[in-house]
Amino acid sequence: MKTLAKTAVIFAVLVLCAVAFKIGYYEIGASRRQSRVTAEYSAFVPSTVRKSQPQTLSQTEKPTELLTLAFPERIVIYSAEESTGTPVGSTTEKPDLSDSVFVGDSVSLGFSRYCAKQGIMKETVFLTAGSYAVHYALSKSMAADKGFKHPIYKGKEMPLLKAVEEIKPKNIYFCLGINDISGFGVEGTVKNYCKLINSVWGVDPNIHIYIVSTTFMVEQAQKKNLNNLNLANLNHNMKLICLEDERLDYIDIMSGLQNEKYALDGKYCSDGFIHQGNGAYEIWAERLGAK
Repeated sequence: MKTLAKTAVIFAVLVLCAVAFKIGYYEIGASRRQSRVTAEYSAFVPSTVRKSQPQTLSQTEKPTELLTLAFPERIVIYSAEESTGTPVGSTTEKPDLSDSVFVGDSVSLGFSRYCAKQGIMKETVFLTAGSYAVHYALSKSMAADKGFKHPIYKGKEMPLLKAVEEIKPKNIYFCLGINDISGFGVEGTVKNYCKLINSVWGVDPNIHIYIVSTTFMVEQAQKKNLNNLNLANLNHNMKLICLEDERLDYIDIMSGLQNEKYALDGKYCSDGFIHQGNGAYEIWAERLGAK
């Protein structure tokens, strides 16, 4: 009788241990699965709640790794079927044009000339050059055979970062990407943009950077890689990156210039390609709050 009771107790203990082990196994497994899903989601879609606050450094302090913008592990690319072509909205309604530098290519060069004629943005330094690109802005070369020209500052060609060191602006506006897409694709252009942002913060980590939407082109002018879908994907990813840090903002100008086919409206185009006229630049000025 005692043997039977003892056997029953041992059996009950074994059953309880098995049940406890099984519950613990599933709880650990669920926890691991949840951690993996969270990590994958974070890598795919940058979170708007992960913005870091800008840090004010004294002249004796050096930027830390916390001030470095990391290239996203995975960027978001929409296909023609997935994308509506609708430009993404701005992250701020009031861009700060005080003590600013505006960096861009030939489209931005046209805007600088418009501003000069209209007598607006007088205190903004325009560092623009025909065919300028993100990867050119990273170059420190002054060699005559480098294949491109840096913007003109104080009457002479000057690498962008050197000009930034001299000007010491509070804000920088970048409107680039058209001349990068064909050679680097969306991902390569985004990666170079991140390098450029970090290079600027290497000069001064407190500079606020605005990414201005890259302009679409008229529908019939699209090429194999230089097309509106790639430009839309570039804009989309640059906005996601701007959500990562308080020192970054994205300015949407393109939505005011597109037609129903999500291309640059012909009435705003000056050359049947991508360059623009006064009507377009009026919208630029309005969205930038230019005075």
